[in-house]
Amino acid sequence: MTLPPPVPKSGCPNCILVGRGLCGFLFDIGLDQPFPDLPPISQKQVEFAARRTIFHRNQVLDGVPVICDGWAAATIKLSDGSRQILSFILPGELVTSRLVFESQLDVSIDSITNGSYRSFDRKQLRAAIDRSPQTFDRIMSAYSTESRRADQLITALGRRSAVERVAGLLVDLWDRLDRLGKIEGDSIEFPLRQTHIADATGLTTVYVNKVLAEFRNDGLIDISDRHLQILDMTQLQRQVN
Repeated sequence: MTLPPPVPKSGCPNCILVGRGLCGFLFDIGLDQPFPDLPPISQKQVEFAARRTIFHRNQVLDGVPVICDGWAAATIKLSDGSRQILSFILPGELVTSRLVFESQLDVSIDSITNGSYRSFDRKQLRAAIDRSPQTFDRIMSAYSTESRRADQLITALGRRSAVERVAGLLVDLWDRLDRLGKIEGDSIEFPLRQTHIADATGLTTVYVNKVLAEFRNDGLIDISDRHLQILDMTQLQRQVN
């Protein structure tokens, strides 16, 4: 029997994404008993420091982590010491939706800033997914989004110019933070260093520096004090297409 979705609760008062998207919903069903015949979804919150590996590749996890605050990145580390950043993980996002269905990570998760994550028990979460179409839809939406980003990364690395790659990354991060309600005036938090951008776009830091300088000189962006302003979104988007 399919039960109606759980009634939204007030959520965690310290969560910067209360009531927003998947994260807000997971908090809601974790803080109360969502269904009469299922136990509450157990969860634990863990803080992490900047520039650390939170989870290692091939690590087996019992839970499904969601970043509560701070920035992280899903990475592949190569034998020569280099790395490819596959995606940036923002507050309120699953570390990876694959962990809902399997326990072993196929990537490393590295912190970019200080922050915290909350881990939800996989078995209990999957039981809730089986009973709630709303939960299932949100998990599948997160999975589809990850797949689209993987396709976009392959296209960018294989076919796009350096300018297109960097512009695409900036526009994507802006759009994602906008959807999360994290536009601060006319800027977004931007803790990325040029090494992060280089590792995400397959470029050298020297080339990233050159592209960012061109964007600044053309009046498209301004990056200062760990914040990004996009001064001409229309023109920046044209650099991607």
